[in-house]
Amino acid sequence: MLRACLPKPEAVGGGTASFYQNLRSFLASAGIPFTDRLEDDWDVLFVNSWGLSFRTALDAKRSHPSAKLLHRVDGSALDYGREAIADLRQARVNLLADLTVFQSQYGRHATTRKYRVIRQAGPVIHNPVDVERFRPEGERVPLPGKVRVCSVTHSTNPRKGAAALYALAAAHPGVQFILVGRYEGLPALGNLHFLGYADRDALPRVLRSCDVFLMLAENEACPNVVLEAMASGLPVLYRDSGGTPELVGDCGRPVESDTFADALGWALEGRKALGEAARQRAVERFSPGVVFPRYLEALERCPRLPLPRRWDWPGLLRVDPAILLSVARWGAARAAVRLGAGDR
Repeated sequence: MLRACLPKPEAVGGGTASFYQNLRSFLASAGIPFTDRLEDDWDVLFVNSWGLSFRTALDAKRSHPSAKLLHRVDGSALDYGREAIADLRQARVNLLADLTVFQSQYGRHATTRKYRVIRQAGPVIHNPVDVERFRPEGERVPLPGKVRVCSVTHSTNPRKGAAALYALAAAHPGVQFILVGRYEGLPALGNLHFLGYADRDALPRVLRSCDVFLMLAENEACPNVVLEAMASGLPVLYRDSGGTPELVGDCGRPVESDTFADALGWALEGRKALGEAARQRAVERFSPGVVFPRYLEALERCPRLPLPRRWDWPGLLRVDPAILLSVARWGAARAAVRLGAGDR
C-alpha cells in the first residue's frame, strides 16, 4: 500500500496550507497512510515548490532508496514578485524529483519557458477545492450594501493587486468591497470593509454572503481563493493574468479599470446562472475526488529515477540568467546589511 510523507508547510494560511489540508483529508478517506515525519517509512515524498531544502530532500531520498519524490511546482518566484533565491532552491530540488506536477498551464510556462527554473516535464494538475466546505448553501454573515464584491489574499505582495482594488473602490463608491486576509495601506473609503483573517470555517460564510468575487493578482499560477469562490457559487471578475483564466472558464470575465463597471453589471445580471455554472465547474473539475486520483495515477506511471551524480549537478542546473542576477543582488544586499550591523 502507498505510504505518503507530507512535511508540514510553514504557512498558516494561503494555498499551500489549503492544499495539504485537502490532501490529508483525501488520503484519510481513501485509507492511505501518511506521515509528516521524514524519518518514518514512506513510498512518496510530497515537496511543494521551494518548501523543502535540497539537502533535506537529498537525505530523505537516500534514506528511502525505493521511494519517489513528487515535486509540486506552483510557479516562478521571480515571476510572482518574490525573492529569486526561492527559484534557485526549487530548481535544485527538482534535480531530485521523480515526478514533477505543475499547478496550471501558466505555471508550467512560467517555470520552463518564461523563466528557466524547472528542467523536468510533467503533467498539469490544477489544485483541489473542498466543495463540501465551500458551497452556496449554508450560514451567511451580515454585510453592508446591496452589491458586495469580495476579495481575498493572504499576502501583501504588491502583485496581489491591492492598489488596483483600492482604485476601483474609489471610482465606484456604490459598490461595497469586502476584503479578507492581509491588506496594507488601506485608504479611508466608506465602501472598503476589511474583515481581517478568516479561517476555513469563517471564509465560506463570507464568500456565500457576497455577489461577485474579484481577483486582481498578477502571474499567480493557480489561486485557491478563486476555486473557493467558484465552489461557493460566485462569478469571478479577474485580471487576465497567470492561471486564473484556466480556472474560471466561462464563469467570469477579465476586467481592467475601465471595464469593471460593465463586467460587474454583466455578472450581477447573470448572477444565478453564472453562480450555478461556477459551482458545477468546481465540483466537476476541481473537487478532491477528481484531482487527487490524478496524482496517484501519475505516481503509479512514473519510474523511480536514479539520483544525479554530484559532478553532474552543475550541468543539470541550468537556471535562467535573470534569476541568477537577482540572486546575486539579493546576496549583495544581505551582505551589506550584515556589514552595516557589524559596523555598529
